[in-house]
Amino acid sequence: MKNHWKLGLLFLVAVLVMGAFAGCAAKATYENGTNIVEASEVAVLMEQGNVVVVDARTAEEYEKGHLVGAIHLDPAELTISEPVKAMIAPKEQVEKVLGAKGISETDTVLIYDNKGSVYAGRVWWTMKAYGHEDVRLINGGESAIVAAGLSLTAKVPTPAAKTYAAKELDEDRYATKEEVEALIASEEENCIILDVRSAAEYSEGYVTSAVLYPHTKNYYADGTFKNMQAISLNYKDLGIEKDTLVVAYCKSSYRAAVTAAMLEEAGFQKVKVYDGAWLEWSATGVVEKPEPSAPITSQDAS
Repeated sequence: MKNHWKLGLLFLVAVLVMGAFAGCAAKATYENGTNIVEASEVAVLMEQGNVVVVDARTAEEYEKGHLVGAIHLDPAELTISEPVKAMIAPKEQVEKVLGAKGISETDTVLIYDNKGSVYAGRVWWTMKAYGHEDVRLINGGESAIVAAGLSLTAKVPTPAAKTYAAKELDEDRYATKEEVEALIASEEENCIILDVRSAAEYSEGYVTSAVLYPHTKNYYADGTFKNMQAISLNYKDLGIEKDTLVVAYCKSSYRAAVTAAMLEEAGFQKVKVYDGAWLEWSATGVVEKPEPSAPITSQDAS
């Protein structure tokens, strides 16, 4: 009887210890991340200098209160409307906008919003596509910043303008419609066209051969990103390995951009964003629709 009691006690202690470690792991999901940073790390980083925090929410939300020192940047400022809305802006426009905001290409840039980093992710991808080395998304966005006890203000900073020197557009991050069509025609086995929209959007039509996996599946219930192991396993279930070429798209490649950030952080090596996305494809490409007899499965539901 005593031995049974001791074994039971040891088991209970082991469970509690494992639970404690699991809790710590969940809280420290992206410490020292390359593309993602925890809100708890932001204050320390800001003290180091050459750090710019970007608030990618709406101007109205920014004016009501933002992280002390954060500048406002609408991701639309880094886009053009040709041939369709929300295409990545040319190098000269990106340099002008970022420089005017007081950002240089050597700064560490931390970005947040309140939409699951969808808007922040678009800024992240644009900057990475033009060669910015250190740009990261704040995990959990505005809510995480508040929870971390960081100070908010309505005061708008006035940073001095800088000269921003962008690199040429990185074709390893950017996919055109012609490239997507060529990949589909080649039936490349180690390539997946990834549709990150909702199941409802997918059911109305999708890019030929595209696999649905809504970007919302990459978050915990509190709006923070799932950990790297969970993301790796979930995409592996789709047949995506670390060396698979992934070409992601959504309606206008905002959701695709934040998906790219998470995939890269999880170790996927070849991730591109189809910039024209569904807006371009639906206007000029071959639109596929699910067969009525083959409804979207629960795995695909958003």
